Amino acid sequence: MSEELKQQLNRVLNMKGDIKLESKAENEYSLYIYGSIGGFFGDNSAQSIRRKLSGVEANKIHVHINSGGGSAFDGIAISNFLKNHKAEIIVHVDGWAASAASIIAMAGDKIIMPSNTVMMIHRASTIAIGNAGDFEKVANDLKKIDSAVTATYENRFVGEREELVKLLEDETFLTADEALAFGLADEVGEEIEIKDPDDIEDEEKEPDNFKDSLIAKYAAQANPTNEQSNEIEEETPQKDIKDNVKIFEDFLNAFKK
Repeated sequence: MSEELKQQLNRVLNMKGDIKLESKAENEYSLYIYGSIGGFFGDNSAQSIRRKLSGVEANKIHVHINSGGGSAFDGIAISNFLKNHKAEIIVHVDGWAASAASIIAMAGDKIIMPSNTVMMIHRASTIAIGNAGDFEKVANDLKKIDSAVTATYENRFVGEREELVKLLEDETFLTADEALAFGLADEVGEEIEIKDPDDIEDEEKEPDNFKDSLIAKYAAQANPTNEQSNEIEEETPQKDIKDNVKIFEDFLNAFKK
């Protein structure tokens, strides 16, 4: 992996979790899942996704993903929630879909990866503290999570289960073409620029954005008025001088008669 790609992926991994839901057209929505997934990582939890989509009547939902992963449980829950939604789910990998984010991507009826995007799949991992018994329990729990994660990819993977397990063990990064070859993507699209969450319109910030747009609009209209006023102010003294000169000339002409 190139140093440039590593830096780009690290930047995305450190992004604050962010979810946006935008109306794209009639009965069509765009859901943006950027940053780390679930748990203590931020707002990108299964519960947040469920709240966002609660009551949303849509025929099609475009799910845009740019995430380095996070909680496997939240990833599985979000994936299952999207799968069970009546809308057609079209997944767009905007930057990368790694770990738990790649699990979410598997919910797509169609998965689109631009040629400059990446998907990463691996076995479940965690941080644990305790004695030997604690670590044994954690190991058993991780094996169960691995089984659930493997089943998620297996629904799409075109190869043998043993091959998939090996890819997971190796913590495999996949280009768009490689993901397509394995059945983990359906289409390779054109390159796109990775966006930060702040670049996406935020529903909660809409009033401020609307205010700023109005200020820009009316400030532009106000400037010409001010310039016109300045011109009037500049012309007024000259007009007064001309009037005074004429009065003085009329006064002198009165004595000549």
